[in-house]
Amino acid sequence: MKTPYIYFGTKGYYYESDSGADQYLAGNSATSLTLAVAGMVPVDHTAGTANTSTSTAAYRILVKSDGTEASAEAGSAYTSFFYPTDGSITYVATKPQAGGVIELNAGAWGVASSGQVTFIAYSADGTNGYDLQDDDKVFVEQIARHDSVGNGASATNLSSAHAYPMTAFLGANPVAYAGEYWNGTALDQTDLHFLSTDGTGTDDIMRIIHTAGKYPDLVKTMEAVANCGIYNRAVTFYDLDINGIETFAGGPSLSGANDLGIVGCWRTTA
Repeated sequence: MKTPYIYFGTKGYYYESDSGADQYLAGNSATSLTLAVAGMVPVDHTAGTANTSTSTAAYRILVKSDGTEASAEAGSAYTSFFYPTDGSITYVATKPQAGGVIELNAGAWGVASSGQVTFIAYSADGTNGYDLQDDDKVFVEQIARHDSVGNGASATNLSSAHAYPMTAFLGANPVAYAGEYWNGTALDQTDLHFLSTDGTGTDDIMRIIHTAGKYPDLVKTMEAVANCGIYNRAVTFYDLDINGIETFAGGPSLSGANDLGIVGCWRTTA
């Protein structure tokens, strides 16, 4: 019996609302980004060094201020917002304003081999440093596919692409996700379950982070792929290439646009 195949690339995404005004992700120096949590483990990057190689170019770290900054807490290198860029929030040097998103320079953070991310305080570096405040929002977003060993491409730090026959699709499970995108869009999580290709009878899970409320459309998209009648190639549900170009199946109409608002896509297991 003929069946379409569905292809998933990978894009890591991590969100947290910082707690305790610490200089680590998740308020703990031992906390690391993992494939299960974020779909990526960022490549080693020595704290406080400039971005002089491609190893840090495949992802970005953004901070959205909660507006409690009363003194200089962002280095002099930061002179404008990553978002918004329409002037709706006025940038004041060294004092991030509520709702303004800043992209941290590579000199402002470091990553250990474990995936632990540490931020450099303003007091330690008045140029690139940034003091995280309680309730600041932090986003780590993969923006290009890792394509070489030492740049994220290994079994321990990057979820690889996968393709499944639609006959292996077991169902779509909505999962609570208390997060948002850096532009303020509310997000949901849906886990797509497939019968594992390793013959163990377990589930493979493609984890999709997408615009809130899109679960029904996501389910209809899977139905559309199952009934598309395309057998000479796999249908791409989502992909991200080395140049940062994204490909989407689209919504139920398979439009090719990001109608589902996908910001994260990676494989995990049940």
